[in-house]
Amino acid sequence: MSRAPVPAPRPAAGAGSLDRVGLGLCLVSAAGFGSLAVFGKQAYAGGLGVVGVLAIRFLVAAPLLVGLALAARRSLRVGWPVAWRLLGLGGIGYAIQATLFFNALTRISAGLASLLLYLYPALVTAGAVALGRARLDRATVAGLALSLAGIVGVLGLPGERLDALGVALGLASAGWYTGYILVGEYLLRGVDPLAASAYVTSGAMVTFLGAAVLSGGRVLEATPGAYAAAGAMAVVGTALAIATFLAGMARVGSSWASIASSFEPVFTVALGVAVLGDPLGPGKVAGGLLVVAGAVLLPLLGGRREKVGSNLQPEYTPTRGSTRR
Repeated sequence: MSRAPVPAPRPAAGAGSLDRVGLGLCLVSAAGFGSLAVFGKQAYAGGLGVVGVLAIRFLVAAPLLVGLALAARRSLRVGWPVAWRLLGLGGIGYAIQATLFFNALTRISAGLASLLLYLYPALVTAGAVALGRARLDRATVAGLALSLAGIVGVLGLPGERLDALGVALGLASAGWYTGYILVGEYLLRGVDPLAASAYVTSGAMVTFLGAAVLSGGRVLEATPGAYAAAGAMAVVGTALAIATFLAGMARVGSSWASIASSFEPVFTVALGVAVLGDPLGPGKVAGGLLVVAGAVLLPLLGGRREKVGSNLQPEYTPTRGSTRR
C-alpha cells in the first residue's frame, strides 16, 4: 500500500517564507503534548492510579482518532498483517513507554519527567547513525552533546529534590521510546500517519482496559476532577495534539514540525510551575534550555531538510504517550 499523499500547503506570502499557520499548529500540538504530564498529576491527585489514567486516556482517544481518520477520508483498510503489527506496536511498545513515563510521574515533577523523556531525539539520532540510517556530522555531534549536557545539568545542578527511581523510570522511558520510534519507522512505512495513530492508540486501549479489569475496578474510586483530567489528556493531550501536528507538518514540512515540537518540555515546565507550583531551579532552567537546543539543532542542521508538502515520514508521527507519552 502506497503512502497516502499529504495535502499541498497553501501558497505562502513570499517565496521560501515559512507558513505561520502551519508553525502555529505545530506549537499548539507541542502545548497539547506538554499538558499530558500536568493533567496526569491532577488525575493522580484525584485518586486515579497509573492504570486508571491510561485506560481512560486511550478509551477516549482511540475512538476520537478513528473518527478523525474517517472524517479526513483516510483509509483504515491496511490489511490484516499491517493492522496486527500496528495494534501490537500500540498494545506492547507504546503501552510500555506510557507505563514507564507515567510511573516516573508519580515520583518526580512534571517538568523533570518531560525533560528526561526529551533525551529521546538525541538517542534516536544516535540509533539511526548506528543502524546506518543517518550520517554522523558536526551538527549531529553538537546536537547530541547539547542534549546530553542538558540532562547532566538537569540532574546535577541545584533544583528540586531528585527521586532515584523516578529519574531511572524517566530515563528508561526515553530509552524505550527510542526503540519504539526506530522500530515504528519500519513498521509504519506506507501507512497513513493518522490511520496509524488510530491503530496504535487502539492497541494501547486494549492493553490498559485489560489492566484496569485485572486491577479490580479501582478506576471507579476517583473524584470527578480526576476523570476530567484524564479526559483532557485524551482530548487535548492526544487527539488534538496529534491532529494539529499532522495538519501543521503538511504545511511546514517535517523538519520545522520537529523543531516546533521540541518546545514541548518548555510548555510542560511552564504549566508545571503555573498550575502545580513545581519548583523552578537553575538546573531545570539551564539544563532544560540545553535539552531543547539540542532537540532543535538536530532536525535544523543535522540532516536533509524535507520539502513542504512531501510525504510524511513515520518517525515524526506522534503516536506517543508521544505519540510523544
